[in-house]
Amino acid sequence: MSAFRIMWLMLMFDLPTKTKKDKKKYHWFHDELEKEGYNMLQYSIYGKIFSSTESANLGKKRIKDFVKKNIKNGNIRILMFTDKQFSAMDIIIGEKSIEEKNEPEQLLLF
Repeated sequence: MSAFRIMWLMLMFDLPTKTKKDKKKYHWFHDELEKEGYNMLQYSIYGKIFSSTESANLGKKRIKDFVKKNIKNGNIRILMFTDKQFSAMDIIIGEKSIEEKNEPEQLLLF
């Protein structure tokens, strides 16, 4: 499969955590991302790999739909890019997470 066809969705978010209700929404959102198959790349930054632009667009729609129904405050951003672009990312300090290292093998199972 071409690294130009495989797509990534990256979610970056800041949600309020001042009240007990805010914290509950934050944890719910975190849990929903994990249920959807997103992996934490850094705190409040999650990524998921998709086999095509079409499937990534469906993934983006799913996120938008459940956020619109459940999250009213905060800041959530979605960025879509190719696997080739993701692999060109520079890591200045640290190293790739286990999820990043294992992602291509998981995709081959499909």
